[in-house]
Amino acid sequence: MTTSIARRFAQFAVSEASCPDDVTQVADRALLDTIGAMVAGGAHEATQCVAKAMVLHGGPATCATGGSRDVETAALINGTAAHVWDIDDTSYTGIMHGSAVIVPVVLAIAQDIGADTDLQRRALVAGSEITYVLADLCTHDHYFRGWWSTVTFSLAGATAAAGVLLGLDEDQMTAAIGLAAASSGGGKAVFGTDGKPFLVGDAARRAITFAKMAQAGLSGPEEAFEDNRGYLQLLNNGSADMSVLDSLGGRWRLLQPGLLFKTNPVCSAAHAAIDQMTALMNELSAKPDEIEDVRAEVPELVDISLVYPTPQTPQQAQFSLPYALACAALYGRVRFEDLLPHAVHKPEKIALMARVRTVRAADLSTDTMREKFPESARLTLTLRDGRTASGFCGTAYGMPDNPLSEEDLLSKFETAVAFAGREGANRSRLGENPAELFAQIMR
Repeated sequence: MTTSIARRFAQFAVSEASCPDDVTQVADRALLDTIGAMVAGGAHEATQCVAKAMVLHGGPATCATGGSRDVETAALINGTAAHVWDIDDTSYTGIMHGSAVIVPVVLAIAQDIGADTDLQRRALVAGSEITYVLADLCTHDHYFRGWWSTVTFSLAGATAAAGVLLGLDEDQMTAAIGLAAASSGGGKAVFGTDGKPFLVGDAARRAITFAKMAQAGLSGPEEAFEDNRGYLQLLNNGSADMSVLDSLGGRWRLLQPGLLFKTNPVCSAAHAAIDQMTALMNELSAKPDEIEDVRAEVPELVDISLVYPTPQTPQQAQFSLPYALACAALYGRVRFEDLLPHAVHKPEKIALMARVRTVRAADLSTDTMREKFPESARLTLTLRDGRTASGFCGTAYGMPDNPLSEEDLLSKFETAVAFAGREGANRSRLGENPAELFAQIMR
């Protein structure tokens, strides 16, 4: 009898085989980076709304909005916080934000049970690899059909991460992952609204519940992925590249394709364009008011992701290429401050956005280019005096092939913590106990 997908995931999750050191290093970076995103996100109005809406009672798990709650509520609040600024890491396996769902689960349960650093790492790695293998199994077509892969893929992985921390055995883990598979869903219609980060938090909350229910003895559908009424049929038109299951635990997707650690609090699809715009401004020694025209040629993935040419809200601005390029021209990047409600409608930004022309480029949208440079940008900048410059950016700074230095990763973390008005952390914290670090910052 063929082993079910849920059981194969469970077998990997309960295995205590060690992972390579370079995988551990990526896990440590993801943990620190997501904690920074959570702390900054705790200061966001949407996260505070979520916290206010929940019944107030104490618990063992620290919240990004302050205080502590039960683990499920903390995961909901912190998952929302992790993604609300869209500054959390991205994986191109499924074009998703796996860490934003998984890390809040890991931290909440770790604080409840007093888990050490190694167990937290192991839970994150197991949850991440399951998430990203599921993404490869479904392929990018899943995302292009309109499913929001962050929640449709990460729910199963986050459930596995919770199960690792709770010590589930293989049968319990299989049941928990089966419950997650049968409950998965989420469409990209939420983009540009507060529903996007909220669904990240909701996925984190549900992951803990599924693992707890399986621990308590609740059964789950072992063939929830393969069933003709199950995940693959309903969410992926019945198609799947089953061969990728054999790579689980052999090819580490935290390394290949790796993670993009963002430098701007906007959709990853804008990052290469931001880097290229900044480079062209520097090349021409240009000032923002000298810009006559910006021609931005982008691949299909970027075009379908950045859907707001004239954003009216901060949430829409996070998915607007003209807005990202306007901020790049003015400040060299997009800042947290540029996503406050009053900042979107500043006259200088509106004027610059009107000068941006976005073109979907066929030569940037081929299968080869999608594999190599999924969110690239080719820009031509023309100034009022006739000077012009063009350039192509395939890999934004922070992508695995152009990685963020440890110095810049820590600087990003400290900027996020400072934005929330929390005490900064010294630069020896990378690799230390993540749950304890988060609690210390939020005291």
